[in-house]
Amino acid sequence: MNRYKRIKDQIMVPSETAQRELREKIEAARTAPGGNLWLRRALPMAACLLLVIGGTFGALRLWKPAPVIPDPILNGDGKITGLPVKRELLSDMPSDGAIASDRMLIASLRDFFDLELYTFVLARVTDTKSLPPEYEYGSDRQRATLEILEWAYDQPLGVQGPVIITLTQSRLGGCTMEEQTNLLRPGGVYILPLVEFEGEYYLMGDMDVLFEVDEQGNLYSHSDFENFAAYDGKPWDALMEDVQAIVRDDPMVVTYSRFARVLREGVPLAEITILDGGTVGNAGGGPYVSQRARAENVLRQGTGKSYHVRLEEGEFQINTFGEEAQAQVGERYLVFVYGNEHEYSFEANRAAKINADGTIEPLTEDWSAFSQLAGMTVEQVRTLIDKAG
Repeated sequence: MNRYKRIKDQIMVPSETAQRELREKIEAARTAPGGNLWLRRALPMAACLLLVIGGTFGALRLWKPAPVIPDPILNGDGKITGLPVKRELLSDMPSDGAIASDRMLIASLRDFFDLELYTFVLARVTDTKSLPPEYEYGSDRQRATLEILEWAYDQPLGVQGPVIITLTQSRLGGCTMEEQTNLLRPGGVYILPLVEFEGEYYLMGDMDVLFEVDEQGNLYSHSDFENFAAYDGKPWDALMEDVQAIVRDDPMVVTYSRFARVLREGVPLAEITILDGGTVGNAGGGPYVSQRARAENVLRQGTGKSYHVRLEEGEFQINTFGEEAQAQVGERYLVFVYGNEHEYSFEANRAAKINADGTIEPLTEDWSAFSQLAGMTVEQVRTLIDKAG
């Protein structure tokens, strides 16, 4: 059975009467003393079912008017403001297994830059549209139309006036209209970390944090991570300034994000020459070839606690994993060298071949730490590292 079978794009809207009756039933169950415990627990699940059933019968005859979006986003003091914010945490919202399995834990601003971050933007939601699940066992989705009011960095050149984009989210949280979710609200103003993939925009980290601007122009993070909750109650531009400081202090995280990500791991980076064909072995990571190599030039020593701190120039033994990573005798490579005092290794997506003209060429077309540096010389890479500090 294909787990990722597409579901037909059909949006159902429950009637207002069904919604009102449902809310009355839920409210009665909450206030009834000593009521049936099973019934109280079952009502939220029944709510989802009733709304779907009501929507099925009402889809052909009901039309839901578009939400009214307040035109002005400036209050009397000229400040950008949003909607009143519900003080609820993302961690308290239930999620299905499909969303949780795709989660990349993000607990600090710097974590965003270790992923494929596009940029941070201040944006107002002008419209939203419900979408069916992307996969058979997936969550409902929403496509929001955003008016970008300010860019933290990398604003497109020559842009005149606000930029309009659409952003797709998978729903986390309740299924009824009275329950809080991670979905952006029409009329809301947010600071959003965006990721771009094949021309589409997505929101990063919205299982951990959602920076929402309230009616006073202050932030609420919807997060219980200390690094994010520290912005609660602060003006929205405090967050933007911190994002800009990261980019200012380490511009490589934007221009050469993949290389910067691996560099932050604190792994030694060295120019090496392979000295022999080696011997074949097999380990938990699969087949490998153990070869003699010589470290000709160590561009950066290791600093990470989980890895060997120093790699001295001279001969050493190195394991290359995977067919595409088998190094050729006599060839030179620029390599992030992993390991400890007993053994060293490198992987294809963290290594590049050094050509005869001194330029580097990534070993794999898949995600590579050197994909954004292809064509540079080793000395240019060294200069890049020195500038980044």
